[in-house]
Amino acid sequence: MRLENDKGFTLMEVMVSATVLAVGVLGMAAMQGMSFTKNVDANDLSIVTNVASDMMERIQNNRRYAWAYNNLQTAGAGNCLAGGMPAPPPPSPFPWKTLSTATTRAVQGDCTQWRTLVNATNLLNVQGVVQVTPVLPISSTSAAVQVNVQIQWNDRSAGQRLRTVAFQTQIVPE
Repeated sequence: MRLENDKGFTLMEVMVSATVLAVGVLGMAAMQGMSFTKNVDANDLSIVTNVASDMMERIQNNRRYAWAYNNLQTAGAGNCLAGGMPAPPPPSPFPWKTLSTATTRAVQGDCTQWRTLVNATNLLNVQGVVQVTPVLPISSTSAAVQVNVQIQWNDRSAGQRLRTVAFQTQIVPE
């Protein structure tokens, strides 16, 4: 028996359309969570990139003494004026190099400021390291060095995976 006045939706049509709508809304909600996580990661990466770039620019600005930045570390006590001690003497790849007091202060100042920047990122277990190696062949007149500025931290996700950003360049004094 068919009624003459068939208007509106049946209960089954309403339930199917509500189910389709619910699946779409849940998909969007999941994307929002993923989007938030990726935005936090991108922000952290941007901050760390700027901090690593800052140190690389400091070294390039003091390019004549770029070798003096070798083994600078920000983890723990670090070695930027730790305990008021001067920076350590040049490492073994550079036994013929010497630093003046003014240059030692400049390197320590750069290290101290960089350490402050690294710690100000408020990232988990963040640490910065600078490695400087002479470009081969090594001689007493050798001046070109390869500089590697690296920052490591744990990301903010539940797994706290280790993340690393490294800048590498070759510096030749003028």
